[in-house]
Amino acid sequence: MEILAVFNNCLSIGAILLAILYGIGFTKFDKTYKIFTLYLIFIAVIQILLFVYAYKKVNNLFLFTYYFIGQFLFVSLFYFYLLKKKWMWILTAIVMMGLIVQYILSPSSFINYNSIGVSVTQSIIVFYALLYYYKSLSGKADFLYVNAGILLYFMTSILYFASGNLLMNLNLPKDTQNYIGLSNDIFYLLFLILMFIEWYRKYRVKK
Repeated sequence: MEILAVFNNCLSIGAILLAILYGIGFTKFDKTYKIFTLYLIFIAVIQILLFVYAYKKVNNLFLFTYYFIGQFLFVSLFYFYLLKKKWMWILTAIVMMGLIVQYILSPSSFINYNSIGVSVTQSIIVFYALLYYYKSLSGKADFLYVNAGILLYFMTSILYFASGNLLMNLNLPKDTQNYIGLSNDIFYLLFLILMFIEWYRKYRVKK
């Protein structure tokens, strides 16, 4: 499935380019923008590491743990500055303690696919996105395109990532796994497009 591989590479390049575009205005905008930019830079670094490990034909599954935990922390902080709810700190601490306990009781889950961890963290992010969506209905709000992208992508990816271990255990043909992954990739592409629209409409540096 060379076409799917090329498509995935294009998505990775798109994520890296977005980090660069948002990074250009890093010092010009508020703290919420800075947090989101740091999230994009973090994702870009993970994408580069995934590519390097894949190129060297080295197992890169352990990076998934860093990916979903880092994503949860950055996006939670992003929504904290948008929603300004103190209970979000408590919820984040509870989730992180739960993950620590899980990794202590099952160390192998740190280097393997953790479907429970990613499902819980992404569900909470979707909850934050829904809260912000309802808040935005009452007045002016920032990052509406980004929030829409988070809602669309994370809601669909929960099902994909939650069933990750099941898909591997079923020993489905490689082509079937690729097509299932393609649906998730399409929503990720939509997420990238919405983030680009957000940047272009509100945050690009105009001459």
